[in-house]
Amino acid sequence: MSRAETTRERILAAASTVIREQGLAHTTTKEIARVAGYSEATLYKHFQGKEDLFLAVLRIRLAPFIGLMVRLPEKAGTGTVPAHLTELGHEMLRVYEDSGQLAMALFAEPVLLERQRAAFSRMGGGPQHANALFAEYLRRERQLGRIAPTANPVALANLFLGACFHRAFLVAFLGPTGRDQLLEHDPDRFVEELVAAIPYGPTPPAGERSETASHLAPW
Repeated sequence: MSRAETTRERILAAASTVIREQGLAHTTTKEIARVAGYSEATLYKHFQGKEDLFLAVLRIRLAPFIGLMVRLPEKAGTGTVPAHLTELGHEMLRVYEDSGQLAMALFAEPVLLERQRAAFSRMGGGPQHANALFAEYLRRERQLGRIAPTANPVALANLFLGACFHRAFLVAFLGPTGRDQLLEHDPDRFVEELVAAIPYGPTPPAGERSETASHLAPW
C-alpha cells in the first residue's frame, strides 16, 4: 500500500469513528483530521469535505455485503441452504448494526441523500437489489427442490431481510444496556431461529438436481 493509500485509509477510519460518535451534523473535518493525525490540508487533498468522506465510508462498509449478495444466486445447489442463509443472516446483522446509523444519517441530510440516490442511479445499484438477489437465490433453490414448492421467494426475502433490519434497529435504539429486552437478544440464536423458519423442501437426487440447475434462467 502506498503512502497516499495509507493516508486515505487512516482518514476514512477516523471519519467512521467521529461520525459514529458525534453524528454527521456535528462532525467537522477539523476533528476528523485530528483523530487521523493529519492536518485539514492533508484531508482536503484526498476528499472534498465531510460529505464525500461520509459516502466513502458508507461504500466501504457495504462492500463485503454487496459482494455476498451478488454471488448469492450462483450458490444455489451448492452446500446447504441453511448454511448459506446462516452466513447471510450474520452478515445482514453486521451490516445493519455497523452501518445502519450511518445510513440513517442520510435522511437528515436531504442534499446528501439525493447525491447518494444519483450515485446509485448511475451505477444501477441501490438497496432494493439486495431483496431482488436474495429472492432470485431462493427461486433457484425452489427449482432445485431445496425450498418448498409453495414458497414465495420474494415474500421470504422481504421477511428475512426485514427481520434482520428490525432487530438492528432495536439494538441501536435500546443501546448496550437495553439489549436484554429483545425477544431474542443473542444474535446466533436469532439467526438460527430465522433460518429454521424457512420452508425447506425435499432435495431431488443429485442427477436430477444437476439437470434442473442447467435449465435455470440467468439472473
